[in-house]
Amino acid sequence: MRGITILNLLTTLLMFSTTTSSNSLLRFFDEPSGENYVTLHPDFSLARNEFSVCTWLRRKLNTNLVGMSWFSYTAPKSRAGGILLNTANFHVMVASGVAYRLKFNTRTMHGEWYHLCYTWKSGYAEFYINGVLVPLTGLHPIGQVAVGGSIVLGQGLGSFDEQTDVMEKFVGDIYQLNVFKKTLTLQDVTEMYYNGRCVELCRALAYEVVLSWTDVLKKGEVKGAVTQEDGECDTVWDVISGAAERIVGHVKMRRLIK
Repeated sequence: MRGITILNLLTTLLMFSTTTSSNSLLRFFDEPSGENYVTLHPDFSLARNEFSVCTWLRRKLNTNLVGMSWFSYTAPKSRAGGILLNTANFHVMVASGVAYRLKFNTRTMHGEWYHLCYTWKSGYAEFYINGVLVPLTGLHPIGQVAVGGSIVLGQGLGSFDEQTDVMEKFVGDIYQLNVFKKTLTLQDVTEMYYNGRCVELCRALAYEVVLSWTDVLKKGEVKGAVTQEDGECDTVWDVISGAAERIVGHVKMRRLIK
């Protein structure tokens, strides 16, 4: 384990020295409000049968008992295939007109960075926190994702948005969010986690992206108190300290799952 983590740190430093991410900005949702969100209109035609959504996320309010929706996708006038991802205890996915509620018991702490990945192909879904597979309960979604829809970052969208408490809207930082046209493997996810926030995706994974963080920053329609801030990736020290935090975060998550 120690050899792997040291090798990982050296690899990360090398990647930082040559391919530091130019997208060193994040989205920051200033206050709990239904008016604060970012919308996008991606082409998901290549991700109808399988996809993955991965991001770095840091909650800023201690609302652990309340789910904060950070990603949703629905098609206009349709519940044929949509997605709602939440920070506390559940995800909802609609495939071919049937709603599937997937529950998990692991919670994130406010003020800490977490790497989250939700992967799906018809009949099977997985969820990872800090490179650790988190058990999901409930029927796994079968069907397809509808095309021609919209993404909302920071809260639910349309018929998904059944929340009434303003504190259930996301408050915090979202960074390096990418949507992939494939079901990522455990190796893909753990490599992404250990590489850290400050390093660009490897070429093989970048090829699978259908919505990139650059797309979010450049094409996202910002509503309300949403700002771009420094991504905390300016120096080698940011990378070194981040690598240490990731090792601790992975170990802590494995203990929670057990």
